[in-house]
Amino acid sequence: MDMQDGPAECSDILTRAERLLVITGAGISAESGIPTYRGPGGLYSGTSEAPAAMSAEGFHRDREMVWRHIDEMRAVAAAAQPNTAHQILAKWEREDRFSGFLIATQNIDGLHQKAGSDRVTELHGSLWQMAQPRLVDFTEDEQFSEDVEFMAYPEMRDEILRRWSEENRQQIWEDRTVPFARIPPHSDPDIRPNILLYDEDYGSRLVWVEDFIKTKPDAVLVIGCSGGVTILDLLLKGCREANPNCEIININPHEDCIQMPHQYISETATAALRITDSYWA
Repeated sequence: MDMQDGPAECSDILTRAERLLVITGAGISAESGIPTYRGPGGLYSGTSEAPAAMSAEGFHRDREMVWRHIDEMRAVAAAAQPNTAHQILAKWEREDRFSGFLIATQNIDGLHQKAGSDRVTELHGSLWQMAQPRLVDFTEDEQFSEDVEFMAYPEMRDEILRRWSEENRQQIWEDRTVPFARIPPHSDPDIRPNILLYDEDYGSRLVWVEDFIKTKPDAVLVIGCSGGVTILDLLLKGCREANPNCEIININPHEDCIQMPHQYISETATAALRITDSYWA
């Protein structure tokens, strides 16, 4: 797709859409100074140690190594500011551009929320949260029974799904200490960063986005995602199964990693969204 035509066509798709799912990856935060993982010059392009430092096996073998890596990532994320792409998405939510709207991000940096977005489900967790196993099974918890009862109320459903996805059957709390006072930051070995490590399954992290997909989104906007991440393909297939007419737009200056029919804009997130938003306005 030609860049001059792309944003106009993208704007036309978004204008028609009532329900929009936005899926973001590391590329949207690259313009804020946070390195990507698999993109050009990314964290995984020049070393074989980075993936091990974020793996479940690595955490089991060497907790200090993983915590040091997390500490470094938190320092970079704390210094970063949302860019124009983050801010435009927050504006769309604030102005109620869509009757249904959700950002499903693979990022753990918290920049969407820092920009003012509220409807954000963090598929891979958050750098700013700690977690430890629940003392009782999730489904046997009294809170779970109350949640199931209140799910019938539309105004409460999203908040419950948000919490289920965020907690992922764990007890969680926020910790924004940068840098950590010590490594590991907690003496209890059960305490861990609330992020999805390699070799771990998603657990309940997908319940909010999967519930949103069931409502048949009209369009999906994919921003800064790379190939090799299976969750993207899974979510896009789910959207097309729920609504065969669902339009897919992919914004990525480096690669077009989507196989199914879609619109592709070979530009940075900031450039594409700025022009798209100006057409829409």
